Amino acid sequence: MSPRISFPRSTNVPDPWSAVAWHHVEPGGNGDRRRRTPLSCSVRVAKALESRAATSRGTTSATSLTGHHSPQVFPGWCHVLVCFAAAILTFAGATDAAELQLDFASMTNGAPPAPFRAALTGGGPPPDWRLVEIATPSPFETVIEPSSSRSHETVMAQLSTDATDERFPLLIYGAEEFADFTASLKFRTVSGKAEQMAGLAFRLKDERNYYVIRASSLGNTLRFYKFVDGVRSDPIGVDLKIPSGEWHTLEVSAKGNQIRCRLDDREAIPMLTDTSFVRGRFALWTKSDSVSHFKSLRLHYDVLKTLPQRLVERAQEKFPRLLGVTIYARQDGKPVALASTDPAEIGRPGASAEEKALGDGLIQAGGAPGYSSAVFPLRDRNGDPMFALRLKLRSFAGQTEANVAARGKSIADELEMLVRAAEHADEIAGRGR
Repeated sequence: MSPRISFPRSTNVPDPWSAVAWHHVEPGGNGDRRRRTPLSCSVRVAKALESRAATSRGTTSATSLTGHHSPQVFPGWCHVLVCFAAAILTFAGATDAAELQLDFASMTNGAPPAPFRAALTGGGPPPDWRLVEIATPSPFETVIEPSSSRSHETVMAQLSTDATDERFPLLIYGAEEFADFTASLKFRTVSGKAEQMAGLAFRLKDERNYYVIRASSLGNTLRFYKFVDGVRSDPIGVDLKIPSGEWHTLEVSAKGNQIRCRLDDREAIPMLTDTSFVRGRFALWTKSDSVSHFKSLRLHYDVLKTLPQRLVERAQEKFPRLLGVTIYARQDGKPVALASTDPAEIGRPGASAEEKALGDGLIQAGGAPGYSSAVFPLRDRNGDPMFALRLKLRSFAGQTEANVAARGKSIADELEMLVRAAEHADEIAGRGR
């Protein structure tokens, strides 16, 4: 089920577009072909938008997994590798960077706080994740009495010792999702008869679909694999000594379809490529009866922006003379502004022009003192309206509604290509942030 994006609404805000006198126009026709109707009119798109090749969903595999996936082709444009974010209406390509530090030492002992939540892949009883206090040796312990040379710190621990084989405890950080990132995790394995493992799950959609890189102190291995619908892939990795009871640093970087891994400041696994998951959450991970401790998780990541935000930014970049841009989509059956050059517009309901663009794929154009406006549908690959685009344009002497529609149509075409490039089955049906 597609999630809903919720925005605050106000029913007492006057419609800023109520001054626009809308007219029936034919884009590209002459200005005399119009019927004046007060405050409302519509025109059906005179020419169907160029159909582009529909491409089936595919996966570029990680090294030694499953074959390669060819770039998707859009006639008359370019070759595009579609590996965009698997969440509703999100467009990969954000440039803003941010940092997140999760230091468990600053948290209170006991159950993990929100937004963490425990989960389980596979079978067996639920995991037991807790913040616990542990003793940490002092560098002077060999010189003075051990009991007085130890301090204490809080760590996140998985304490369940159930030895079910295909049992993978997770502690999911649910505050937000991430696409491109570099993550640094401090961990140590403590005990376990069947397994002594610890790792980091990433780009997690749910407890049955994610990537993971894990370390094993019993097996002395570092492995990457993925779960798809709960089924684990064949592992990829190296054999190396990972002593239990010692702190280690696992660093994972993901950029696009490329995944890199370092352990204790050394590259551990050659670069992997995979497009099964392009965004998701993080989770601490163990297996079976592993008791493991986690000290901290630090993330450097690109801030994800919604597709409507990216559309507004692209319009501003490519068409700097525009007076305003607003993107609408349906929420609870009605058009609502999701992104705009005017922050005050976000969350406001659309008018009849947006309703007709989203419902019937109609273009409308009109004018008000000092500016002109046009509303266009932005269509998906199936030709169905996904967004309504409202443009605020400068007016000039002798301008007709047909001129307004023609000027706006080139902008709408530019943005529609981005919609079709970013659109992917996972984007429409995926989970929100």
